[in-house]
Amino acid sequence: MTGGLRQRMAWLHTWAGLWVCWLAFAIFLTGTLSVFVHPISDWMRPEQVQEHQQAAFTGPLDHARQLQHGLRYLERHAADSKMWELWPRADEEEFQVFWLNERGFYEDAHLSTATGAALPEPASTVRDTLGGTHFVTFHHELHAGLTGLWIVGAASAAMLVALISGVITHKRIFQDFFTFRPAKGQRSWLDAHNLAGVLTLPFLFMIVYSGLAISWATYMPAVSFAQELRTGEAAHVREFGPESKPAGRPGVLAPLDPLVHQAEATFRTTAFAVVVNHPGDAAMTVDIYSTNTPDTQDGNLLSKRGVMKFNGISGKLLETEMPHRAPPNGARATMATLDELHRLHFAGAVIRWIYFVAGMAGTAMMATGAILFMVKRRQKALNEFGAATQRVYRLIDVLNVATIAGLALACIGFLWSNRLLPLDLVERHEWEVSAFFGVWLLALAHAALRPAPQAWREQLGAGAALCMLLPLLNVATTGQHVLGYLARRDLERAAVELTAIAVGALLAFAALRVGRRKASAATVIRKAAS
Repeated sequence: MTGGLRQRMAWLHTWAGLWVCWLAFAIFLTGTLSVFVHPISDWMRPEQVQEHQQAAFTGPLDHARQLQHGLRYLERHAADSKMWELWPRADEEEFQVFWLNERGFYEDAHLSTATGAALPEPASTVRDTLGGTHFVTFHHELHAGLTGLWIVGAASAAMLVALISGVITHKRIFQDFFTFRPAKGQRSWLDAHNLAGVLTLPFLFMIVYSGLAISWATYMPAVSFAQELRTGEAAHVREFGPESKPAGRPGVLAPLDPLVHQAEATFRTTAFAVVVNHPGDAAMTVDIYSTNTPDTQDGNLLSKRGVMKFNGISGKLLETEMPHRAPPNGARATMATLDELHRLHFAGAVIRWIYFVAGMAGTAMMATGAILFMVKRRQKALNEFGAATQRVYRLIDVLNVATIAGLALACIGFLWSNRLLPLDLVERHEWEVSAFFGVWLLALAHAALRPAPQAWREQLGAGAALCMLLPLLNVATTGQHVLGYLARRDLERAAVELTAIAVGALLAFAALRVGRRKASAATVIRKAAS
């Protein structure tokens, strides 16, 4: 790292960006797909009937029977639990209750509204699949649990370094926004990299920083350790269980139905959950949470539920937190805002499409940066790795193909596996995830065995074919199709297939350009030889 500030930042941008660009590309692409987690999940569950819009709130509902049955069941089966939770659903034939077991984890039961008897888990008529949650999990932790979360955190920190050093390096950053020179080789790749970066720069800073911030409890575990030392309780119990301490004296729970009526009248929406902390103790409290609906969410950034807290013995109102309001603590309010901006609980279709386009542009920035590295070194090798330089360059070529074209192939292969795997397969959702990684591994092997131009063309072409044939596969396996979706106004499932066709067209265009460039290079070689 030599020269002035810009030269040193250029070195940092190149190498900090290169060694994480493949992982960052995978995190960013799956994160972009996660924007539409619900439409993808709906498409992957064709047997699932489209949910009807919830009726407008007209007044408090009668939950007395379900609350009575739920409390009776919990008194018999979870008398020593620190927390009970009931989900009353007035218009349904069954409802759920939950409790914390002795290890601090949730258990649950389905109860009949009519009799209060425990019901068996209903046999699902919908195929077993993770749906779009697969992309969310990969984006968040690479399907590797806590280890994966730490890897994603390290990659995100490196992405911030690459972003900041990139801004310092490009002294004409705003001019680059209006500059693109096609068909100019290395110059075109640099223009595309700069254009995608400048276009999405505020979005990239926000999304990468917020992704780090919302996992602060993992990256800064001392906070959780301090909580355990202070309270003597395991952190996961405090996270999901009661915050107050029991009194150690018996107490009788106040009737819950009047409290639920009061909460529903206050929030102007039905109750989502009724939580009893320290049941049977003189210090017990009752928390009643509101239901979030599109009507209540409209115009609000935070998706936080409202909660009314009552004294469990007297029924006296202790505290009210209205829905969609920021916490009074500034740090918590900031964290809640960052969480919403990253996870998009608040967003409607327009904002999600903006995030999708910005995410794709950011993904393209990472891809063009990785490709630009090799385009420059094909023209002039810099021998950064001594005698191993050509082998390292070959490895980078392989990783570029397998990550950029191969991951696109794996993503569409995941959707194909959803339609092709037998419906009665045990742990079917795991087989779908295995298909995703299996296709990606095959793409890596293919890229290692084929020259880079052929590997690019073949993998891009295969991805294009799978994308554009996805609607036909859906017709052949389920009988459902785009026109049917549009006819019944199932716009989300229709959008999945139409977007797949559009992406397939882009991949086909890229494959043709690679083939045309290879043909042009062969022509030049033949002319030079003659």
